[in-house]
Amino acid sequence: MADRNGYFQIVPKDDGTYIHFFPSQGSGEPVNVKDLDSYLSTKNIPYDKIPVYTAAQKNEDTIIKLNANKIRPVDEFMMFFVSEDRMSVTSRFYPPSDGASLMTEEEIRNDFKYNKITAEPDKEALDGFMKDRRYCTDYILVKGTPPKEGRDGYVEYKFNTDPIARPAPKEDGSVDFHALSTVRACGEGQVLAILHKEEHGEIGRDVFGEVKRPKEVKKAGLRHNKDCTLNDDGTLVSNVDGHVSLIDGVVFVSSVLELENVDVATGDINYEGNLLVNGNICTGYKVNVTGDIEVKGVIEAAEVTAGGQITVAKGINGMEKGVIKAGNSVVAKYINSATVESEGMIQAELILNSRVSAKDMIRVQGRKGFITGGYARAGSVVEARTIGSDMGGDTIIEVGVDPALKARHAQLVKENEEIRASLARTEPVLQATIDRIKRGEKLPPEHIAKMKELNNVIDQQKKTRDKNLEELAEIEVSFDSDTVAEVVVMSIAYAGTRIVVSDTSLVLKKDYQYCRFRREGADVKMVAM
Repeated sequence: MADRNGYFQIVPKDDGTYIHFFPSQGSGEPVNVKDLDSYLSTKNIPYDKIPVYTAAQKNEDTIIKLNANKIRPVDEFMMFFVSEDRMSVTSRFYPPSDGASLMTEEEIRNDFKYNKITAEPDKEALDGFMKDRRYCTDYILVKGTPPKEGRDGYVEYKFNTDPIARPAPKEDGSVDFHALSTVRACGEGQVLAILHKEEHGEIGRDVFGEVKRPKEVKKAGLRHNKDCTLNDDGTLVSNVDGHVSLIDGVVFVSSVLELENVDVATGDINYEGNLLVNGNICTGYKVNVTGDIEVKGVIEAAEVTAGGQITVAKGINGMEKGVIKAGNSVVAKYINSATVESEGMIQAELILNSRVSAKDMIRVQGRKGFITGGYARAGSVVEARTIGSDMGGDTIIEVGVDPALKARHAQLVKENEEIRASLARTEPVLQATIDRIKRGEKLPPEHIAKMKELNNVIDQQKKTRDKNLEELAEIEVSFDSDTVAEVVVMSIAYAGTRIVVSDTSLVLKKDYQYCRFRREGADVKMVAM
């Protein structure tokens, strides 16, 4: 059974006016008494509300008398109301009395026009009613054209704009406060943001033809500094390799990363470019940049690596754990209890209990200008006011050899010594097995397999040993070269200091003043200034 609302029909008779109630079908709604009252009032048909409402609410097929007036047959009738926003017209139809006329499509359209409704009726909805007339049922026959809303302009950022540093989670559920990802690196040509222009909407009209305007749209802007370019297509592109940040709505790109400190607020730093630290690089943190590093405070027990120069205004206090490596020079107020390696030169006012090496030279100048404790290695010159200590602390000064080659030489010697010890243990085992086979002994297959594996290991170790010996020979040739290298003492070199020029060493038996130490022949000699 099709769902249909209940409805009513006026029935004119000789003895008065009657109304026929038709019950709803399926899930349809019964006759609405307000709808009934509105229709009867519009038609000026008097009636007694109590019995009529009672009959309507029974939702049964029944006929009751409204009044004793004799009326002419009532044609099919349409009532409608306009929605509050004037964007739709909802119609309800009421059946004609027997023998009365049905409304035509033209009459329905004219009825709307008469009421100043200019929007065209919905053809599909109107045809639906004409084909299957359902009474006391809502039909939305007319719709206005709603405005098409536009879209505000907006900026789509292609980098993390969140300024809050959040530690990275670890597998065990804890967090890593060194991995805060505070630096948003960017490369030259990288798209940093896209400016999406505003889209204006389209006007609409209500059912009376009055204009309905869309909301005003807002224009977006994209502010940026000079190190990035906003193209005509709305893309903001970085002009340099560096880092990007969003500050008060402005995109800033710089090849110099500026930080107050490297500490718990920043975590470790890994950056393509230059770094400026206004404060300190604190204990336990790692810094790795491809460019230069300038620190206006101190470097504590941290691991710091730069592709370029490292400058430290207030010095390096490594606490025996700090490791500083530079692809160019290192300049610091002082170096204390740290390991410092430079591919250029190292310059400081004092070096205390540290391990410093420079491919070029080490210069310690200033009022104190001393190197005390640890070692200082340079490819050409070590220059200082004071070397060693009157307290007799171990101080080693080496020149004439690239410190990297010196370290490589030591590494190769150590590796070959480990190989020699290993061969001393394994070769007799292999030889004993060979002798047993020569005597005709039958060995288990697994034992033979182990010996074959051992033989392969021994062959590989011998190849590595021979290769290392070749490299050692090349390095030792450079040790014997005629490179001009010297240790320059501007004030005093204390007894006990060890001075090495190339591969020749001298332990000072007494104090020396204002002199140079050079290699002459097979010896290291002191030369007066």
